[in-house]
Amino acid sequence: MLGMNWLLEDIACILDCDPVSADPCVSSSLDASVQRFVTDSRQIQAGDCFVALVGERVDGHEFLDAVMQAGAVVAIVTDLVPTCCIPQLLVTDALSAMQQLAAIWRSQFALSPCIAVTGSNGKTSVKEMLASILRVRDGARLLATQGNLNNHLGLPMTLLGLREGHASAVIEVGANHLGEIAALAPLAQPNVAMITSIGVAHVGEFGSLAAIIAAKGEIWSALDAGDVAVVPVVAMGRALDGFAVWQPQLIDKRVVFFGSLDDVQQQFPRFVQAGLEKVSTVAVAARKATADGQLVELVTSDWGSVQLHLPIMGAHQANNVAAVAAALLPQGLSWQQIQTGLMQLVLPSGRLRVLQPIEGLTVIDDSYNANPTSMVAGINVLMEQTAQQHVFVMGAMGELGADSEALHLAVVDAAKQAGVSQFCAAGAYKDACVTRFGSGLADDCPDVLAQRIWQLYQQQPSLAVLVKGSRSSKMERVVAALQVLIEENIKITINKG
Repeated sequence: MLGMNWLLEDIACILDCDPVSADPCVSSSLDASVQRFVTDSRQIQAGDCFVALVGERVDGHEFLDAVMQAGAVVAIVTDLVPTCCIPQLLVTDALSAMQQLAAIWRSQFALSPCIAVTGSNGKTSVKEMLASILRVRDGARLLATQGNLNNHLGLPMTLLGLREGHASAVIEVGANHLGEIAALAPLAQPNVAMITSIGVAHVGEFGSLAAIIAAKGEIWSALDAGDVAVVPVVAMGRALDGFAVWQPQLIDKRVVFFGSLDDVQQQFPRFVQAGLEKVSTVAVAARKATADGQLVELVTSDWGSVQLHLPIMGAHQANNVAAVAAALLPQGLSWQQIQTGLMQLVLPSGRLRVLQPIEGLTVIDDSYNANPTSMVAGINVLMEQTAQQHVFVMGAMGELGADSEALHLAVVDAAKQAGVSQFCAAGAYKDACVTRFGSGLADDCPDVLAQRIWQLYQQQPSLAVLVKGSRSSKMERVVAALQVLIEENIKITINKG
């Protein structure tokens, strides 16, 4: 697609500052054309604007000579570098400047839809589902958040990736403190906003579940009257029910509620009595696990009923599909487009990736991240696998605050109750977790944990294994070590034969 093609004059006007350069001839020129905004000096190309961010370890100002040599035509700085010969735009806060530019750039595009997604669990899965489906209609004209670029830096960088021809967008919005979503979501100027779920992820940063509910609800402030708000439904009286907090912000929106059929039916009278402008529902009526995923039956108030084939496992993913349908059906997408997009879905590595490296062994690699809710969801997926033994390799969960150990032990209790037969743990609470389970292996070494899985498989070659932990636990190393171990043993077997 075409480049950005902003003039230096435009950028200087928006940021209300004049370019400065060691070369007076350069500083007086305002007709330089900017193609991209880049924060990593190693990625600079000709025509780029370098944003010199200052972090804990790296100061972007130290690389101005390098970016100049690489072809940058302007730099946004918070401290002037006297020897730099490309124009410098001096601002108080380079990150805020980039966010300001991103919002103005976004306003030049008519996107239908532009969906902003947040939530305690399921953000990335839902984002990937939405993107896969919208690509059926829009192809390369869809812009979607890449990887985990959902924060104060990643979100504006995503928006600055908009180019002529983009027709729709799916923007993931992350947060770990109050006020962050309120600052970030409006940059995307969405016409659809969604909360996938409420849970205790990042409770250590937010401080309480009430603060999490309030923080996630900040996304509604990014919507205009009549825009679509996609709201999760939970059982009456549960602490995770945020509707009472969000209701004032939802009054003039088109609200589509999603959840299990029992919860939706129980709560529906409450939603109608709340005086909302327009209320619709999408509910999971039934689901059935299959060899390659699951069949999900959805019942809606406005768009009929359907059975969808979802190529990934887990009851929580069925709920995510309901959320996706709640966002897309009001935009006019058909059930056929939704089904086609789901069948093309490929989740990122480490997100419920099911591996079958050898006969009789199923490994569920869900190592990308974890919190108590997603841990229990992963356990449920594990227990749906047909196997003689079910093994849970549990890594530590981060950012859980003062109740961290208790929350880890609660996950262990859930594993025991679900019927997990073998248990391994890594991380700060590994010994306490193994003690709570009653048996198992506590070790931080990926090779040791992988060796334990292999031993269990040799004893009973009908094994399903869940490997899960927070990003900081790096549990993907266990999966990698297991794959190496399997390959080595296969080679030994072949050589003996």
